[in-house]
Amino acid sequence: MKNNQVLIFSIVMFSVAFYNILLSFELKPSMVEGVLSDLVLSLYLAYLLDTFVRGSIKPKEQ
Repeated sequence: MKNNQVLIFSIVMFSVAFYNILLSFELKPSMVEGVLSDLVLSLYLAYLLDTFVRGSIKPKEQ
């Protein structure tokens, strides 16, 4: 598997586990939505920061 595929698979697995942990605490639905939206926003900002630091993603030349 390519690195991108491993990264996406890991993110999906951690997201499912995190969501199930949140549901096990029996929080209000609005609080769960708030936590999830904050998590998604922080992951997106981390991705933007990572691409800014490493530079844009360029396809490999053959």
